[in-house]
Amino acid sequence: MSNTQGRRPEIPPLFEPIRLESARNVAEEAFELARAGAPEGTLVWSDAQASGHGRSGRSWESPARGLYAALILRPEFDWKNTGQIALVGLVSLGAAVASMVEPMTELRYRWPNALMVGGTRVAGLWLEEDRSTGWLTLTLSCNVETRPEEIFDGGCLLEEGGNPEMTPELLLEQFSRQFLAWLNLWADEGMQPILREFSSRSEQPGTPVALVIEKDRKIAGTLAGVDSRGRLQLDVDEKRRTISIRRFLGVQQWTDCDA
Repeated sequence: MSNTQGRRPEIPPLFEPIRLESARNVAEEAFELARAGAPEGTLVWSDAQASGHGRSGRSWESPARGLYAALILRPEFDWKNTGQIALVGLVSLGAAVASMVEPMTELRYRWPNALMVGGTRVAGLWLEEDRSTGWLTLTLSCNVETRPEEIFDGGCLLEEGGNPEMTPELLLEQFSRQFLAWLNLWADEGMQPILREFSSRSEQPGTPVALVIEKDRKIAGTLAGVDSRGRLQLDVDEKRRTISIRRFLGVQQWTDCDA
């Protein structure tokens, strides 16, 4: 067992970590705290949850000794840009994982919310919001020490990354630091540095892409790229389709042009 297992992670002081020994669902715990007025930076996390949720109401298998975390934000930026936070979170997680795995480990992003390591999916990120009370949560689920049993393309960092010291506690430390740095960069410079990092580890234009949109609706086409707002550009039957992050993740839509 790693000597980091179970120890208190060293989190930047701008965050307020709340460690749960176990949870039914970390995202739901964060929702309740946000609705009760929890401050921005509240970071709810656990290495175990009984019922993980993915996008559009899907379940997320949550094997033991993973990292399940939800960060409360109270945005001062335009709400139409909140979808971009998913990409900020994704590149932050990628940078955190890259600093911990063995050199030459394959690490890829899958637009807009999945991290692939060694060709297998190890993590996903989701958004939830309530504009009436002014909060947004970014939820992260990552398989760290145990591989999921029911996901055909699912893996875990301990196996795919080759680092026996990999633990949820260490990953949370690295992610919190990286997210703070990338969020500040996004606030100062916009999406350009985020998209530059994303494109360096993602599929290139011309790649065939198949997406499931809004539960059972599927779209297949050829990747044209990601635009300046982080939206996917997909060529379908000789027509260019634009798919917003918010729409794909099932975040409540307010306009068709939401990021």
